[in-house]
Amino acid sequence: MKNIRMPATAALAVLLAAAGIAQDAAKPLKPKEQAKVYETTLQGMIGQSLNKVVDVIEDWDFEALAAWEAVNPTEKEVASHNRAKIKFSKKEYTEIFGPGGAFKVVVYNKLVGTETTTVGTVDSSGMGSGKDATLNVDKFAVIRAVFKDNLLYVFKVWPTMDQGGMSGGTLYRR
Repeated sequence: MKNIRMPATAALAVLLAAAGIAQDAAKPLKPKEQAKVYETTLQGMIGQSLNKVVDVIEDWDFEALAAWEAVNPTEKEVASHNRAKIKFSKKEYTEIFGPGGAFKVVVYNKLVGTETTTVGTVDSSGMGSGKDATLNVDKFAVIRAVFKDNLLYVFKVWPTMDQGGMSGGTLYRR
């Protein structure tokens, strides 16, 4: 009897392992892994038209957050469009906008998760006072694309960013 059960147990283990592998294949990618997919795709689109690139980004279910355009922009003009964590550094400004030209910048975001935390107060005797407050922080993937003469010139992808990072320190409510 043991010889019959042993192969059945082994077969069951193989079936369960296969089911686990199939389940893993169906899991969505983590934000950092998904960001690598976006980066790889956009890298292959350098030099493509604005409409084509925007269509691809919107097919990924991203929503427009900001867009602006300028011809031969100054550093001050570029800085006026900067957001908390989506800004152009001085080095990026020099490399991207230094040579001059007609530029269009688009920023897209996509909700990738939510973090929840509970906040409460403790009085001097160690007792909880007042009700605990629950705070939800939405996490977004963000893509910033720069087009020069209507062709994709450079881009940057942030895998996760909270609302404050996209809106200059104030909560971004949709």
